[in-house]
Amino acid sequence: MRGIRDIYVVGRKNPDLDSIASTIAYAELKNILDKSSNYVPTMCGSSDKITQKLFGYYNIPIPKYIDDLSLRVEDVMTKNTITVKKDESVTEIFKLLLKDDLMVVPVVDENGLFVGYFGMTDIAKKSISSVMPDIFRKIKTSISIIKNAVDGELLVSSGDENKMFVATVVMGVMDEEGLMKVIERIEPENIIMVVGNRREMQKAAIDMGIRCIVISHGYKMDSELIDLARKNQITVISSEYDAFATVGLIEWSIPVETICEKSTTSVYPSDLIVDIKEKVYRSSNRAVVVVNTHNKVVGIITRTDIIKYNKRNVILVDHSSSLNAPDGIYECNILEIVDHHRLGDIQTGYPTRFRIEPWGSTSSIVANEFRINNIKPSKVSALLLASGIIINTEFLSDNFTDEDREMLEWVCSVWNLDYNEIEESLESIINL
Repeated sequence: MRGIRDIYVVGRKNPDLDSIASTIAYAELKNILDKSSNYVPTMCGSSDKITQKLFGYYNIPIPKYIDDLSLRVEDVMTKNTITVKKDESVTEIFKLLLKDDLMVVPVVDENGLFVGYFGMTDIAKKSISSVMPDIFRKIKTSISIIKNAVDGELLVSSGDENKMFVATVVMGVMDEEGLMKVIERIEPENIIMVVGNRREMQKAAIDMGIRCIVISHGYKMDSELIDLARKNQITVISSEYDAFATVGLIEWSIPVETICEKSTTSVYPSDLIVDIKEKVYRSSNRAVVVVNTHNKVVGIITRTDIIKYNKRNVILVDHSSSLNAPDGIYECNILEIVDHHRLGDIQTGYPTRFRIEPWGSTSSIVANEFRINNIKPSKVSALLLASGIIINTEFLSDNFTDEDREMLEWVCSVWNLDYNEIEESLESIINL
């Protein structure tokens, strides 16, 4: 089961400075203590004016905004997805699918924009078509693609090697009369005939004006027929492979765009899982591509991702109430609650660490967590925690406990900050 690496540290709705400072600092501490996960400070709703002024004054980035903790596509999708260009050959992509154990890959155009899907289902359809009547064996190709597919030597060029056309591959195993019957059903200029060292069949094909002759087993064409083919502008290629392998290589080395599933079905990273489930379940490839607003592929999400995803893991800071939590809180695993208020109505169905202290601010508790773990907060976090303590205790006058004073002095000492100067700065910022 794929775990969701991002763990959201979630403050209260419309956070004050104490809440948002605690959120940022506690996420920093957890990232130092736990390298296996990524703790993301988040903000639900708008912060108060004091916080906005402080963050603007010190040019501190605002945390990630989130109003719904429900799982989104970006939480469970596979990122850095392999893509293939629409003009790449089926043979090469098939090798890629096998090598990386993939069921499907997104197909993109020359600008990197999503155009469709190619997977094992398409290969199965193509395999079945190979034994069906000629009408089902038509391929879109060019002489240059054919030559490269069979590692061939170009004996006669007609001058239009790069022109794409719809071809039918025919094996020259019949006599001239049989070949005539085939050509009666197919336009000669669209026929690619694979033949061995059968001179009479080579000449008949040239006389009938087929587009390309591919000679198997590395055989060459005699000089008389070479001159005749050049006169009639018939392309001649020599392949080192046997006839069966040559036909297979030609049929499978077509551009992937000719047999891939053209589609505009995609989802965005921000889409809620609950909203895109049916789209993924109904997909013939059991997967849906994730694109950005410019229609460029940024990931892929599969049925397995949806079935096996974990709940989101969160840490609540400065509250334990559903009224102060974003939507979707009850769809999450609550790992910790760090707060200085009374215990709220949050109920957890997951082993949860609680730390609730009757102190004047949550910032003091977070500062204490740094000290307990013998970790020095960054200068920004130290400044935020000190400011959170000061503001939340009404400039050290309301509910200012001995623990708050101790933690304020400690968090300032680690960076040689003077909390009296911080008080003065906060008063100036508030009056801006």
